[in-house]
Amino acid sequence: MSIPTLFLAFDKLYDEPEETVAEMHQLSASGEQFDVKFNLDAMLDPDVRLLDTVENIKGCGRQVFADLKMWNGSRTMESVVKTFVGLGVDFINIYAMADKQVEKAIRATEGSKTKILALTVLSHYDEKYCQRWFKRTVSEAVFDFSARAIEIGFHGILLPGTMLGEVVALPTIKVATGLRPGWYEDSRHEQEATPAEVVRGGAHYAVCGSPVLKQPTMAEKIAALRRILDEMRKVAA
Repeated sequence: MSIPTLFLAFDKLYDEPEETVAEMHQLSASGEQFDVKFNLDAMLDPDVRLLDTVENIKGCGRQVFADLKMWNGSRTMESVVKTFVGLGVDFINIYAMADKQVEKAIRATEGSKTKILALTVLSHYDEKYCQRWFKRTVSEAVFDFSARAIEIGFHGILLPGTMLGEVVALPTIKVATGLRPGWYEDSRHEQEATPAEVVRGGAHYAVCGSPVLKQPTMAEKIAALRRILDEMRKVAA
């Protein structure tokens, strides 16, 4: 059994770009495997040069996940995807609910390494939210969005780590969100999964930020990263 690669969510990139890039290099020097996710606010910040940011991440030997959470018309999404293909970004995401409007965007990735993930349900949402807006449970919504995304041609799916069991039979890249080890607590996510759960659930990637990056010192950040990876390696062994 293999362990998922961690996407470390560098959410402070927009606020502290130089410090954040330095953190990436220091964490890379630890020798531990991780890739890098950054958010839309960083992409829109005039002080963050997107091309330089992507090249800095690549310079650390990491894959790049631009967390767009996009859902627009066909022309707009195709245009945006072409931009990120040109930047050499590895992953971007579009809501599964964009449905066939995403087909031109998917075609725009042909011949490139860029993959589009279908965003199913945010890990910030609970059963009450899904019943209100989707008229179904979280698990039903995740499965339905995932199955439809594969049918349309998305390259993978983004889903709460708690829902991996619902899509175990679906043949696609699975990126689990809401990774929280038992020793770290916050209130950001309604759906939280432990390192062991994302391994057993068959995730290929897992998104994690605060448990590592909110540690006060670099030594503690590296220790937290290793602790999470060790928990996954123990399950996979």
